[in-house]
Amino acid sequence: MTEQIHEMRRNLFSERFRVTASVKASGILENLLREHIFCTLWLDDQIQSYNTLLLGINLESELHIDVPLNFPKQIDAGFHVTLLSRVDGVISGFQSQILRQDESGIVLHYPDAIYQLQRRQLFRVPPTVQDPDEVEIYRQGALMVSGRMQDISAGGIRIMSRCPKDLPFQPSEILSQLVFKIRDSDPLHMPAVIRFVDNHVAGATGVILGVEFQNPPAADQEKVAQYVQTRDREILRMLGIGLRSSGKQQPSSWSDKIKSWWKS
Repeated sequence: MTEQIHEMRRNLFSERFRVTASVKASGILENLLREHIFCTLWLDDQIQSYNTLLLGINLESELHIDVPLNFPKQIDAGFHVTLLSRVDGVISGFQSQILRQDESGIVLHYPDAIYQLQRRQLFRVPPTVQDPDEVEIYRQGALMVSGRMQDISAGGIRIMSRCPKDLPFQPSEILSQLVFKIRDSDPLHMPAVIRFVDNHVAGATGVILGVEFQNPPAADQEKVAQYVQTRDREILRMLGIGLRSSGKQQPSSWSDKIKSWWKS
């Protein structure tokens, strides 16, 4: 989770960004459904995010979304959620509540309002199998730990690494620097801070770190931002997201396609 995303979740849902025309607001949701646009979902007050698709709209009373990978199995009805996506290049989102969850999907309350804000480079993108993904994590008073880039945004990076037993990673830990490469770049050096630690992955010794860049060199951050934009376009082309549906494919097939890609 990057600071930009924190800022978006804090500031997007204000009256000045509200879509006041009901026809336009409903049109945004219809675009998400019709064009099978990748969305990012948060459970409120939690840092972990999930990737999902809008599967159906029920008479402006309910929204049906796909169950994301690794989504908690038991979430109480009434739990508040935030969903963000990009529609025609514009960051769009809403807040809602979970009505129920079953094997076929999650049902949300139809949102009271839709919000839009023109901001780019906010979404995380994974590297390709050909792109460099090694990350060196330099800690204060500890040995360097190596890891693998899981995904990256203009403001941060998610890393899979081992968890040192003598000095486990902690949220809010300041990292002296991260050293990594992106496509066609020299090594980048980014001071950073750990925003979340997930120890329930890759066995007992594995850990996922959500890391935010702290005052990175402007030139290096621009390289990351350009790479994120490039990968975002590549992913959209690969999945066909943003193109009008032929009407021959059902949303569930899109769900399976995206799940297969995300697992890989």
